[in-house]
Amino acid sequence: MDVQALTILIFILLSIAAACDDNSTNHHPQNSTTQSYVNYIKNACRSTTYPSICYKSLYPYALKIEGDPLKLCNTSLSLALKAAYRASRTISKLLEDNNLAHTTELVVEDCFDNLKESIGELRDSLVAMQHLDSDREFQMSNIKTWVSAAITDDQTCSDGFDNVMDVNVRDKIRKNVFKVGKMTSNALYFINNLTY
Repeated sequence: MDVQALTILIFILLSIAAACDDNSTNHHPQNSTTQSYVNYIKNACRSTTYPSICYKSLYPYALKIEGDPLKLCNTSLSLALKAAYRASRTISKLLEDNNLAHTTELVVEDCFDNLKESIGELRDSLVAMQHLDSDREFQMSNIKTWVSAAITDDQTCSDGFDNVMDVNVRDKIRKNVFKVGKMTSNALYFINNLTY
């Protein structure tokens, strides 16, 4: 698949994710019920590996989550997937520019492949989370495996840049991929602590 076709696919998937986002206008909670939902997010995020990014990303969705652990998992996964799409788009643009040194381009392409794997695993996890049935234990085991694999893919992508001399490319990609990894790690924390 060429870079342009992949860019179009990513745009379509982002559009779908945005449509599923429920585009509510509840981004700045005000009343006491909403405050309890905000407190739920704050308390839930305290125990994650990355509490700051957790709270910052989930706070706008407090009314959507409603203090529900399953909705918290789904929203957290959805946001990690969106971050992965954004990172993928950034990497795709760098590849389209065609002004990378050959060795840097190879590392960026490998990273892009890892990120595509991560996106697939996050997408599969989100779909499974939204369609849990009577065999929840088996489904949750699969979800945990996929989300863990996505974290590994993100880390593999980032590790590939250890010897890349182009600091701008390295830092730009790592910044985006680190964010994906952090958000995915937080989602996995919520999934691991979900009672079902």
